[in-house]
Amino acid sequence: MKNQSRYYLTIAMAALLGGFAVAAQAQTTVFSDNYNGYTAGQDVLSASDVGNLTSYSVIIASGVGTSGSQGLEWQANFNAAYNGWLQSQLGYSGGNPSGNNSLNLSDYTLSFDMAIPSGIALGNLQVNLQGWAGLWYSGAMTETGAHNINTTAVTVGSGFQHVSVNLGTWAAGSGFDPSSQTYQFQLQVNGWELAGGGPVTGEAIVVDNLQVAMVPEPSTLALIGLGAAGLCWLRRKNS
Repeated sequence: MKNQSRYYLTIAMAALLGGFAVAAQAQTTVFSDNYNGYTAGQDVLSASDVGNLTSYSVIIASGVGTSGSQGLEWQANFNAAYNGWLQSQLGYSGGNPSGNNSLNLSDYTLSFDMAIPSGIALGNLQVNLQGWAGLWYSGAMTETGAHNINTTAVTVGSGFQHVSVNLGTWAAGSGFDPSSQTYQFQLQVNGWELAGGGPVTGEAIVVDNLQVAMVPEPSTLALIGLGAAGLCWLRRKNS
């Protein structure tokens, strides 16, 4: 009987540890984009979004991404008024896989690789996400609201820096529904957040390997292990 008890205790502990292991590894990719599937030179900027700039472009560019791949590239000349902004908007219609069903923003992480080859320091990169209740931007839309990501001087002229931010740190009460079927992702470079004041000529910023992933908290997924442990205990009790 003692050996049998030890057996079931071992099984229960294994199940519990297994639950925590799953918690540490489980991830659902909502969408990812390395910009390699686009036509080089494709414009991803609406002219109505640029504010007060002398000239600008936001394109899918060859050879600027990580390992010489394609990347999303901003180039801008800010005038003396220094109040312009440069925005890209990319949509991911129907990109959500099955299982992306958590409404807890803290279960989601936004990440991308970013470089500033121009050498002009950027204080913050403004980011927001929109979620649409249906496919192809139909139905109700919810929004995260603007979120500034601090991009330190380490990014300037020193290759790519990996940026990762938990959506739970964004403004509470924004109404964003992370389980929406369609995402619209927006990055915005603001002239007033460039270092040194204006005007600024030749600003260039590159982003690659964009991803939003759902990674539930370990305490949630560990319930799998606890449930298995409970079943083992009941089986031992009834035997």
